[in-house]
Order: sequence, then structure tokens, then C-alpha cells
Amino acid sequence: MAVTLAEFVKTAANEGQTLVPLYGNWFLRESNVLQLIPWASDKNLAVKITSMKTLPTVGWRKINGTPSESTGLSDQKIESKYIFGHYIDVDKVLVEADPNARMTQRQMSAEAMAFEFNDQFINGDPANDEFKGISKRIDDIYADGYTDQKFDAGSATTGRGMLYDTTDRQYFMDNVAKLIHVIDKHKPDALFMNSKMYLAFEAALRREGVLKQDADMFGRIINTYSSVSLIDIGIKADQSTEIITNAETGSGGTDETSIYAVKYGEGTDLWGIQQKALEVTDQGLYQGKPVYRDLVEWVVGLAVANPRALARAYGFVADNGAS
Repeated sequence: MAVTLAEFVKTAANEGQTLVPLYGNWFLRESNVLQLIPWASDKNLAVKITSMKTLPTVGWRKINGTPSESTGLSDQKIESKYIFGHYIDVDKVLVEADPNARMTQRQMSAEAMAFEFNDQFINGDPANDEFKGISKRIDDIYADGYTDQKFDAGSATTGRGMLYDTTDRQYFMDNVAKLIHVIDKHKPDALFMNSKMYLAFEAALRREGVLKQDADMFGRIINTYSSVSLIDIGIKADQSTEIITNAETGSGGTDETSIYAVKYGEGTDLWGIQQKALEVTDQGLYQGKPVYRDLVEWVVGLAVANPRALARAYGFVADNGAS
């Protein structure tokens, strides 16, 4: 059974572990993505996924007639896992000077891994030894003929952003409604966007009188719309570059951005695959050089069984004006 990282961290703490719960909570604090994804464990480095392609043909028959036969078709594909992690080395002199030096480096490591994971969740590319992120997956889904899963949601009027006036604001809301509707069962678990889009979205909801809020696992406020969490995916580990930029050009402008919709579910929609749960191993004083060493390692990937588990609306201009 798949479990979230948050559930695993809680179990590890209940079992008396100390390092993994600390590291895991630091990790989760910087990644709302990881608070939601269910992870299925399997020792293999590649997993065969079966996804529905076409439903069987059904019909009617007359009394004493013979039912027709039809079988649904499925696709099978291979999803791979990738090795994510690093060594945390702290010079023993620094540890002697400050007993908290290792803990400080562990927290910085967890935060860096969270930012990196958030980036790969959107932009990951197997050509760079990363798991395939949802941006490339949506491109593949679109190429397979599911054209509703990626669509132009550019401004209602050239030169105007989504907050220009009531018309443009409601046009934006119409496109968000479409983005939600194209997801499996018309109910995504989250909409992912950058910080500028998040604040503009909040402003639009507030002006339309439909802003609602919830809290994440750390009690921090999260905006919601139609019971769907709105998530600011944030910045990369360099602490400056947006994971989802404001410089997209898909709708003909130069200052556009996207919103991604995701639905989670092991074997049904999108879920995480791992060789085993996140490991943080204190290797003690390393023999090769005078450092205390930790090994952080997580062999992970993503899997998608339903092309309608993902969607992207692009072309939004997250302010009053547009280029």
C-alpha cells in the first residue's frame, strides 16, 4: 500500500527513530508536493505500469439474441526510478567547535533536496538522469491525442492581464474551471503555480468573493478553490529562479505563466514509486578524511496510469497588463 512521506515520517518517529523524522519534516516543510504524493515501494529499478487505453464496446440485445463481445484495451509502459541524494560531510573540527554543526548541515540538506524535488516534479527530464516531470508528461499526453489536457488560456483581450477588470478576471476563472474539469472525475487534488500566479489567483478569488482557505500539515494557510488546494511550487535550490517562470511565450506574449492540475492515486492516476523509503544514515567519522558523514539516499520516480490525471493551462498573465 502506498503511503505519503508524511505518514512514513510519523511511523518512523513512533518506532523511535530520530534522524529520519527530523530530516523528513524539514524536507516536507519546504515541499507541499511531498505532503500529498502517495509512494509505492518496490525493490526493482523499473516498474511496469498498465493504463487504460479504450473501453470495451457495449450494446443491447433482443430477447433470445446473443450479446456482442468486446474487450477493453490497455497500454503498458515502463516507469523508471532515479537515485536522489548526497553525502553530508562536516569537518570534525567544526563539530568539536559547535556540536550543532551537523544538525545545521542536515537541515540545509533537507531544504535543498526539497527545492530540487519540487523543480523535478515540474521540469524533470530523464535525459539528465532525473525522473520525468509533469510538464514533459503532459506534452506526451497531448501528443497522444488528449488535447484537452494542455490548452491556451491566454488573456481575454490583448494587452490585458487576468486582473485587468471584471471581464478578464472572470475569463481567467472560466479557464480555471476548464482546467479542473478536464481532470479525472473533475476533481484534481492540487493546482500548482508560481508565487506571482498564486497571489494573483488569491486576488481574483477575493474580488469575486469566493476565496476559501485551509491549512497544510504545518498549520500554514493554503488557498483553495472548488475544494482544490492551490500550491505555490516555489523556487529552485539557488533560491532565486522560479520553477514555473513568468516568461513563457505559448500564447504569443513574453510574460506568461502556467497552472498545472494533478490528481493522485496509486495505480489509477499519478503516484510516486520508490525502491524503499527515504534513508538518512549517520556513517560517523569517515575513514578517508577527517569529516563526520551522513548519506541521504532516496531512489524514486513518478508513475501515471491515467492521461487525465494531469493537465496544464498556459498563457496566463498574472497581473493587470500584458505584453
